[in-house]
Amino acid sequence: MVLFIISIMMTFAVPEFSGKIFRSDTETTLNWIIFNVGKLKTESRHQGKNLFMCIRPDTNTISIKETQPDPDISDGETICEFLLPEDVRLDGVDFNVQGQEADNGLCIQFYKKGYSDHAIIHISDNDGNTFSCLIQPFLQKVNIYERYIQFD
Repeated sequence: MVLFIISIMMTFAVPEFSGKIFRSDTETTLNWIIFNVGKLKTESRHQGKNLFMCIRPDTNTISIKETQPDPDISDGETICEFLLPEDVRLDGVDFNVQGQEADNGLCIQFYKKGYSDHAIIHISDNDGNTFSCLIQPFLQKVNIYERYIQFD
C-alpha cells in the first residue's frame, strides 16, 4: 500500500523535477554568461587586475583572459574557454561607447575597481529565439531580454 502511494506521488513529482534537471542548451549558455559576469567583476576587484571576456562569433566561443588580446597575436593568456552548443549561436556584442569595439575587439573589460564595460551580448538558437544579455557597469546582475535590444 505504501509503495502504491509513493508511486502515485512520484508520477506527479517527476515532471516537476525534470524541468529543473534537464536544461536547454540556451538556458545553460545564459546561465554561464550570468555566472561568469558576476564572477569576473568580483575576481577583478579581489585580484586587483583587469580581466576580459572575449566573444568570438566566428568560432562560437566565449573566453576569459587575463591580458588584453592583441589583434596581431592569435591568443592572450586564456583562463577558460566556453564553446557554445551547436544549436546556440553568438550573434555579436554591442558597446555603449562609440569605438569601444575597435579598441578591445569583441572583449568586455572587467576593471580592477570592480566595474565593467557597458555591453550587450546577443545570442540566438535554432528555434528562432533571440536573447540579449545586458551587462551594466556597476551592477552584478545581468539582465536577460528575450529579444534583440540595442543602445540608443
